[in-house]
Amino acid sequence: MDETAHRSVHYRTKALPRWMLRRVLRNEQTKLYRHFADAFPPRPAWRLLEVGTNGSLEEARDYFLHSLYPHPGQITASGLEEPEVFERVFPQGRYVQLQRNAPLPFDDQSFDLVFSNAVIEHVGTREDQRAFLAEILRVGKRAFVTTPNRRHPIEFHTVTPFLHYLPPPMYRRIYAAAGFEFFSKEENLNLLDAGQLLDLLAPEARARADLGFHRFMGMRSNLLLSVRARGE
Repeated sequence: MDETAHRSVHYRTKALPRWMLRRVLRNEQTKLYRHFADAFPPRPAWRLLEVGTNGSLEEARDYFLHSLYPHPGQITASGLEEPEVFERVFPQGRYVQLQRNAPLPFDDQSFDLVFSNAVIEHVGTREDQRAFLAEILRVGKRAFVTTPNRRHPIEFHTVTPFLHYLPPPMYRRIYAAAGFEFFSKEENLNLLDAGQLLDLLAPEARARADLGFHRFMGMRSNLLLSVRARGE
């Protein structure tokens, strides 16, 4: 869960003015939140864990889940970053610092719902991703996990077209040669398509799962995995 990688270049590129990028980002975050709220309508009593929280001091809206969710006091934020930035924006909020590829520091089924946006592609190998997803489902009764769709023609971290369609060893060599050394490494970026994401689930969890899509400019840009609670 590398927080530097988590901040997509798609939203940081200098090709557009900053105010325009922020407007695009806000619009896409709002759409993503609607997908989330449609899958799991907010309930005041639910304890919610966000895995992969990040933002800035520029404005509280950078933490879009906290800004849009109607019961922010029920959210426990967590991520690799030091807690100071989050705590300065939300002094009453709860934040737990995580360790990369370590078990989540929470008891089994201690949250009603876990939300993780664009993190799983940054945790490493397929086995690392499988373990990450298993941890989310260990601590949460339900889960909503998003990741960029490898089948989208644009790879948003590098803002390059089609290269990521090549076999991983090939496109990683090209990324490194093109100056994307960070994203050329599997531990920092390991893209998933729909089938690969579903294959990370254990059979019991897969039976409770639904896969949806977020569209950007009409194309399926992000995978949206919802896993219901047992018995729902």
